[in-house]
Amino acid sequence: MAYKRARPLFIYQGRQNNRLLNNKYKSMEEILFRLGSQVEALQVENAAVVQQAYHWIMTWLHQGQQYLQNFISEEYAQQIKNLASLIINSLNKALIQIQYQIHCAQINSRDLYHHIGSLYSNDGYNIGLHWRQTAKRIQYMKAIICHHNIGIEGVSVIDDAEVPMIEKSNEILIQVKAASVNRVDVRICSGYSKFYRRFFNNGKDIPIVLGRDCSGIVIDIGQNVASFDAGDEVFLAIPSWRPGTMAEYLVIAENQVAKRPKRITFEASASLPYAGCIAWDTLVNKSGIEEGNAKGKRFLIVGGSTPVGCILIQLIKLWGGHVSAMCMRHATKVLRTLGAEDIIPLDGSDIAKELGLHDRYHVIFYTDDQLIDIRILKKRLLPHGLFVSTLPASLTSDSLGFIFGMLFAAQVRVKLLFQYLFGINTYNYNDGMKIKPSILEIIRELVDADQLQSVVGAAFRPNHAEQALQHVLGTHAIGSTIIKFQ
Repeated sequence: MAYKRARPLFIYQGRQNNRLLNNKYKSMEEILFRLGSQVEALQVENAAVVQQAYHWIMTWLHQGQQYLQNFISEEYAQQIKNLASLIINSLNKALIQIQYQIHCAQINSRDLYHHIGSLYSNDGYNIGLHWRQTAKRIQYMKAIICHHNIGIEGVSVIDDAEVPMIEKSNEILIQVKAASVNRVDVRICSGYSKFYRRFFNNGKDIPIVLGRDCSGIVIDIGQNVASFDAGDEVFLAIPSWRPGTMAEYLVIAENQVAKRPKRITFEASASLPYAGCIAWDTLVNKSGIEEGNAKGKRFLIVGGSTPVGCILIQLIKLWGGHVSAMCMRHATKVLRTLGAEDIIPLDGSDIAKELGLHDRYHVIFYTDDQLIDIRILKKRLLPHGLFVSTLPASLTSDSLGFIFGMLFAAQVRVKLLFQYLFGINTYNYNDGMKIKPSILEIIRELVDADQLQSVVGAAFRPNHAEQALQHVLGTHAIGSTIIKFQ
């Protein structure tokens, strides 16, 4: 009698376990597939709802804006306009917040499916231990930071600042080649414009990157950027309440940038944007003369060797005006080269007596905080002459307490609301109103036409930022002081 040979028990059990395991995988895959499908469907529905709500509210906002504009000339509509504006602003903020939250909550269902599947291949064990978010790759850069509002002593150079990323479609990423050091940077180290920094930067005052202007190369652009492309060489200036330019990389909106002059270096280009915008605004909007026509006018520039003073001398001379400049004796040769006809030394001379040797002036520009009695200067003005300071204006908002600070912040919000409703640039705060890309374009054209020269008196590496700030305050500085990053 033949007997079937019995199969080993462990082989049979192994195959049975394999069948159970395969069935378990198939069940898990089916569950995960359905879960992924449900998540994707939910995301599509959410996106459609948000998009529909967005278009509806934006249409309503536009109609509200038009309604307010029609009421501008009405005598008794001011209260209605204010109330409607506040409602529109609140709805707009709520919509932006909703969009942001939904954007943050989006799930990639395919990644979810494969991730859970890979974890389940280990028989489901240690899922909690192995469930981790994919680490975000972070790149670091060098930046000059003010950590405390205690003066230059609060400044340091760090190597682990996070490289900024493009977050809006109209932004560009710039690799900074050089940045200039301005007197306003020194004042920022002591808390200058801290109210506006907190207001516009989500309550953040310090630490803050220093620097008001720079030159560099565009290395990436947002999807809606039309004026620039990767590889373009640019320069720019920003107001005192914005994070600064003394870093290896910078993200900024394209409408705040201009292509830099081709005739000069990156270092020379970095010396012009901030000082150039201040000088142009002062001369065109505050001196009482017509743009391009200074013939028959006499000007005195106190601090002719400052970055702003060097540009003012050249513009006035280009426009046909007569320029006298006050400076230290060692800067005399440079200022004569720029076009100053009369030089009044600040060191070792009787200022009142020296001024008495020259005719009176139509405009006196005060660009350097020298120990000079301003009354002596104003006596040298012609009747109806103007005394104009280019130094950073003192800000009452920096010394406001909690209660008055909140009231002032409310006033700023109302102003911003009306600027938004009527299409006015919200950049117009403090020195921001003087910084315009159109002025940068004019500066570029003048430099490329050899009608405006850059003056760089000293250049430092980032590790010597404190010496650069001290140099700006010293009496030996001529023209701009530069930080070279590349």
